[in-house]
Amino acid sequence: MARFMTLALALPLLSFGCNKDEGEDTAPEADTDTDTDTDTDTDTDTDTDTDTDTDTDTDTDTDTDTGTASLWDQLGGADAINAVLDGFLTNVAADTEINWMFANADLDNLKQMLYDQICEATGGGCTYTGQSMLDAHAGMAITDAQFNALVGDLVASLDSLGVDYSAGTAAETLLTVLAGMQGDIVEDPKGSSVYFNQLGGYGAVTAVIDEFLTQVGGDSAINGFFATTDLDNLNQMLVDQVCEATGGYCTYSGGTMLDVHAGMCISDADFDALVGDLLTALDNLGVPYSKALDGSGAADDLLVVLSGMRGDIVENCK
Repeated sequence: MARFMTLALALPLLSFGCNKDEGEDTAPEADTDTDTDTDTDTDTDTDTDTDTDTDTDTDTDTDTDTGTASLWDQLGGADAINAVLDGFLTNVAADTEINWMFANADLDNLKQMLYDQICEATGGGCTYTGQSMLDAHAGMAITDAQFNALVGDLVASLDSLGVDYSAGTAAETLLTVLAGMQGDIVEDPKGSSVYFNQLGGYGAVTAVIDEFLTQVGGDSAINGFFATTDLDNLNQMLVDQVCEATGGYCTYSGGTMLDVHAGMCISDADFDALVGDLLTALDNLGVPYSKALDGSGAADDLLVVLSGMRGDIVENCK
């Protein structure tokens, strides 16, 4: 939220008092004539003129100056925020802990959304039109570790630009606002609720697929099926497939197992060889699984899913 501090400066009330003009004129006239005939003439003329002119001029000038800049301005405005976001997104792209989450993102649009969100929250006058943090991250199974990696990428951007984020600074306030969003962004804090995270997340799944394809490439029983295959694309398809199937934030865009393997005449023996290569990959990486696939091993559920694909992959047409 934007934090604004307002400092009011008030001028004192100025009063101009009453001006009073008062005049009094008294003119007595006495005429005494004493003759044989005594005549007394007393004439009293009293004229009182009171003129009161009261002019009160009260001019009150109160000037309130909001002298403290908005958080947006304290952060440096548009140029500063754009520079921070550029560095942040560059760091995210290189961060293997979380960059896979942005593989299909429109980065230009993402930057604009982040800019608008920060601008609006810090009093820059923008309007954020994106989703709430809760809705935007629903289903992503984000962990505390991944959230902390994201914050670390932002801090690294601040560091590269020499931005001070010590206590009491504008940047520290921005980081505090971001930290407050953690509850809406993180769904699987310890990485223990979603199977994908239990397997070790994207990095672990990628390592398993890499090792699996290495084993397949050296397996003369089945490597002929992959002689003309784009192995980089196959690798990505398998990672996305496993990620999506286990609750990770990935989208598998390949075909169904039935359509992809149609006409390949894969036998049960070929399928068993493929599974054997996967088990060897798991062994080499120290990923536990049980022979009975009873759920006691971390990879048991994954192997159960693979076993369930046998009917769509095997044709036995030879």
